[in-house]
Amino acid sequence: MKPTLADHSPATLSAVRERLAATGRAQLHDLLAASCAEHLRAEAEQPDFNVVTRRSTGHVDLPGAWLYSLEPHQRQTLGQAVQAAATDAFQYLFDKHPIYDLAEAGAAAPVWADLVAFLNGKAFLGLMREATGEPGIASADAQLTRFRKGHFLTEHDDTAEGKNRLYAYVLGLTPGWRIDWGGLLAFHDAEGNVGEAFTPRFNTLNLLKVPAPHSVTQVALSAGADRVSITGWLRGA
Repeated sequence: MKPTLADHSPATLSAVRERLAATGRAQLHDLLAASCAEHLRAEAEQPDFNVVTRRSTGHVDLPGAWLYSLEPHQRQTLGQAVQAAATDAFQYLFDKHPIYDLAEAGAAAPVWADLVAFLNGKAFLGLMREATGEPGIASADAQLTRFRKGHFLTEHDDTAEGKNRLYAYVLGLTPGWRIDWGGLLAFHDAEGNVGEAFTPRFNTLNLLKVPAPHSVTQVALSAGADRVSITGWLRGA
């Protein structure tokens, strides 16, 4: 099943555009046709994921199979080191399946190759230009992310030299997420407070103008599901 957009009224898109202009962030509910969103939700349970985090030398991808081959005390030691590094530095811990990179290499599963093509197609990019009011949006990259219990992403602003990122986006694929499960997309204000936070709602597209400080709050140990999303950036030429 190839991805298909749901219908979005001019009034809805105007409201998103006005909110982005005022705050730099907005949500577009029911992005995809319902059957397409459900199809992606089911397919997101299938891929192999890497565990991504940071060490002193920078970003690292840890193959999930290797990580789970470790003894429990070894995994615990690694987890403690990641948590300690987050105390006073940029840090993250979550699972990733790099669908855009795999599609570029011709190695993505058909469902994800179709999604990358959709995200870079006329309909989606046209919708994003209309919703953001940014005519310079030329392409979109993407990754499948999974935040399990204890996973997090500390404050950052998505700036990346040479990437020409205009907007970050997050498309939720987990139904029924509760606020108290954590995993909230939190926006930081100049006073050091959470100015606003978005709950990861199913089939809702969160848009964030780059740069802006934000984080993903730690997923609670009591969470009843994994926080699964398609995430990426809308980029200029």
